[in-house]
Amino acid sequence: MSIETVKSIQGIKFSVWSPNEIRKYSVAEITAPETYDEDGMAVQGGLMDGRLGTLEPGQKCLTCGNTSARCPGHFGHIELAEPVLHIAFIDSIHKLLLATCRSCSRIRISDEDLAKFLKIKSRKASYTVISQKRIPDEILDKAKKAKECAHCGKIQYDLIFTKPTIFIEKTELGESRLLPITIRERFSQITDNDLDLLGYDHTTARPEWFILQALPVPPVTVRPSIILETGIRSEDDLTHKMVDIIRVNQRLKESKEAGTPPLIVQDLVDLLQYHTTTYFDNEVSGIPQAHHRSGRPLKTLTQRLKGKEGRFRGSLSGKRVDFSSRTVISPDPNLDLAEVGVPESIAKKLTIPEIVTDWNIEKLKKLVINGPDTWPGVNYIVRPDAVKIRLDFVEDRSIIADSLEAGYLVERHLLDGDIVLFNRQPSLHQMSIMGHHVRVLPGKTFRLHPSVCPPYNADFDGDEMNLHVPQSEESRAEALLLMRVQEQLISPRFGGPIIGALRDFITGAYLLTKDDTILSTQEFYNYAMLGDYQGKLPEPKIKNKDGSFFTGKQLFSIFLPSDFNFIMTSKWSKGTKKVEKDVVIKNGELVSGVIDKASIGAEEPESVLHRIAKDYGNEHAKKFLNSILIIIKQYITDYGFSYGYSDLELSEKDREAILNDINETYNKVYDLTNQLNKKTLSPMRGMTREETAEALITYELAKARDRAGITANSNLSDDNAGKIMATTGARGSS
Repeated sequence: MSIETVKSIQGIKFSVWSPNEIRKYSVAEITAPETYDEDGMAVQGGLMDGRLGTLEPGQKCLTCGNTSARCPGHFGHIELAEPVLHIAFIDSIHKLLLATCRSCSRIRISDEDLAKFLKIKSRKASYTVISQKRIPDEILDKAKKAKECAHCGKIQYDLIFTKPTIFIEKTELGESRLLPITIRERFSQITDNDLDLLGYDHTTARPEWFILQALPVPPVTVRPSIILETGIRSEDDLTHKMVDIIRVNQRLKESKEAGTPPLIVQDLVDLLQYHTTTYFDNEVSGIPQAHHRSGRPLKTLTQRLKGKEGRFRGSLSGKRVDFSSRTVISPDPNLDLAEVGVPESIAKKLTIPEIVTDWNIEKLKKLVINGPDTWPGVNYIVRPDAVKIRLDFVEDRSIIADSLEAGYLVERHLLDGDIVLFNRQPSLHQMSIMGHHVRVLPGKTFRLHPSVCPPYNADFDGDEMNLHVPQSEESRAEALLLMRVQEQLISPRFGGPIIGALRDFITGAYLLTKDDTILSTQEFYNYAMLGDYQGKLPEPKIKNKDGSFFTGKQLFSIFLPSDFNFIMTSKWSKGTKKVEKDVVIKNGELVSGVIDKASIGAEEPESVLHRIAKDYGNEHAKKFLNSILIIIKQYITDYGFSYGYSDLELSEKDREAILNDINETYNKVYDLTNQLNKKTLSPMRGMTREETAEALITYELAKARDRAGITANSNLSDDNAGKIMATTGARGSS
């Protein structure tokens, strides 16, 4: 059967149903409050009428003839004895009453003013102070101030709105309530041109449709009955609410026909308005909630849509999916940046469908023999005739392995190198879900490279993350081409690399590339091999009687592109020597300067890493970062780096200098306090004497604090662990 596109959807338009449309889409008028008769059959004209759809598996719908599996359900309607206001449009009703004339229903302002707004709306005005979107609000602000209609000259009364649904006009004779039927008559006279200016599309949202004459009854599929253990049938909250509406509606019809006094009829209209309002929204302020007999508030239409457990967030955005797992994350700096460590127990549960071909049949046969309990193995086999074989219950799997042929589908365990999606909630930007390659590891937690934490905003204090396994070749191709970690290296938020060195990696980079770092030939070769360097090794920079030695700068340089040239300022230089442009890279060799956060750090635009990504591509930048991070990690492990109390101690001379300065500052503060008490302190302009004293004392203390910091900082050597971390940007601030 060929698939032809008959029509393509251009868009979806939401509109308000008119009474005629409600009746047109309805398959039955609902008049009976009863749902089922004594025999358990749906009452015709009742809320479970067979024409509204079917819930029973073997039963056929009386409208479309389909069973419950294929019947979408059909709307009915209730003809209301009196019009009622739709609570969702109550603000629009209020604004329209304020903007339009109570007599002629025109917008209260003059034709000249309307023509100006029309000119702006049609974009013919040469200069506009207000935007087109603001036109309805501007018209409303001007119209509600008008005491007379500019068209018919009638006086406009003040309008009192008592939430949620009562409108009262203050006339010469006193207060007069505006009934829904009166409001509907007024709105029906508003012209199409006026509606366009007020921001309404007259073809899809006439304001008189905000006042309900007929109420749509949703299909039974929206409000299914449930049968309790006792055999009693329990109805949905919406059905309960509509039973109340039908009963009050019937009483109202009978009262009108019997000539009941207007006050009693109005009470019934108000009761119908209450039930209709709570049917749409059972949390409207100003009226009591509708409750079940048990005392539980009814969950009506608005409550089903909004909130965390509503249709949008709970059912659509928050739906559960297969082929996913969730557990705590742990750091693993030995991983590739684009890898995720997956526990073996998870790798055995999550599967990837692989079609058997002549190229992979031998590999898959071995996996089938391993079965579901040994990794790497297979959980299911699907034959070409769609028969699914579960390998848990197969005693001799070698027989099934031998029967494997091209065209079979094997659901195998996750293997090293498989592409998966990794996600941390809340998902606030596109880098909150990225593609990683699997590395199956022992343990119970997902493993993540620490440098990939910034895009996820993750840390390792108990964070959990989700892993999703794409099931089709198309989805795997998308993950590989669009979602892998290296494709997300540059953040669209600030244009710099969001992934880079953090914490110990920055400290290690500084220690490796400072001028006095030298490496033996064996150390250099080991680090180069660890960083997966492939190519000709450079000549040692240092040759003396003790042997040949390489510098740390040489080790860093072998991973740079050979034609890479760059000049920048390191954080270390800014914080200590105050020298600009100290980092110089010429033809792929680090000539001077140290590497710190400014060069390879995360969220650092115009860094060495950023320039490599821009000039050589994200893949090259990822390889560079991988190599650098793994050798830095090993170097700082071999070097040893600790921070203790002794690193914070100052020399006796500096301690004495700081204490003397503090005592001098205290004397100045005491002097200012005495001047304040004796009222000899001259107040500064615009300040009281007390405010002046406070400002001067704060200034003196801040100066003393800053001087103490400068003295302490100058006392610390460049080898001090705290100074290294703060100045290079690894941790803290100087």
